[in-house]
Amino acid sequence: MQRFDNVDVLAALNTIMKQNTGFYQSDFKYDKEIIARAAASPDAADKTLLWLSRPSGTHCFKEGDVFLKDTGAHNTWRFHKEQTRDRVLAYAVEITGVEDGKIRGNLCELDYAQHYQRVKEQSIPADMVRLTYAYGEKEQPVKDFFDSSPDPRLGKYQGYEILPNDPEALRDVLQAEKRSRDDLTPGDFKAHVAALHDRLIENEARRIVERMKGLDNPNSPNKTHFMVELSPAFMQLANTKDTDRLFSMLPYKTLSFSKIKDRHGTYALIGKDESRDKEIRKPRRSIRAQLAADKKTAAPKKAAAKSKRHEMEV
Repeated sequence: MQRFDNVDVLAALNTIMKQNTGFYQSDFKYDKEIIARAAASPDAADKTLLWLSRPSGTHCFKEGDVFLKDTGAHNTWRFHKEQTRDRVLAYAVEITGVEDGKIRGNLCELDYAQHYQRVKEQSIPADMVRLTYAYGEKEQPVKDFFDSSPDPRLGKYQGYEILPNDPEALRDVLQAEKRSRDDLTPGDFKAHVAALHDRLIENEARRIVERMKGLDNPNSPNKTHFMVELSPAFMQLANTKDTDRLFSMLPYKTLSFSKIKDRHGTYALIGKDESRDKEIRKPRRSIRAQLAADKKTAAPKKAAAKSKRHEMEV
């Protein structure tokens, strides 16, 4: 795990999102609002956020809320580990200020599985929430519904604060999280994004190979091929070069990518007689490695390769 200091927070998160979130990128609009409010807040506790990207959407929460049991932030953060097999990219966002109209801060990469375990084991009970309005405040059980509607007596809704049963215990948990982030190795953000893109393609190749192994019988419409649909989220993010790289990593001699009549999506197909007991081919050298090499030596540019087509009619 790495940290990336003094970045343009919104631009960096938007770039990361585009390596993983194929659908509902509009969720990021709400993340930007949360981040803007945090940047404007005078409360230092508001300036550390937890953000995650999944194939269908994003989430952004105050770090303290995620570590409070039974809150919406806590339950959502755990849900994607407990109830899905989604690829999740997770980061802590430490907002440090605003420069030239841009929100600046540090992004700290999180191992989502390990972070989930800490959230599960170390979160603090919180039974009450304080709602703030234009003309006062009120407290209610955190499990009771509330929204941003005005209060007949207190006026316009302004915000909320979830109240931990043991504030000192929550403070200790958050301080330990801060120390763990401080120990992370500073990274090169461009190389990090390139590595995320490499993993996006490699993960899709591994998924297709495992799905092929799990098929008992040819499942193409005419029963002459085994087929697996390319992930719709992957296809939303991939360009032609990405699908060419994916094709090159799949270990099948009879492989083709094709549309299927009367079905949505694109499918990887192999002949019914080809062995499916194979692993992906060794990935091409990662862009991360190429970027590192480029710093040491300047290689002559090669002519752009023409795009390949790997399609057939089924």
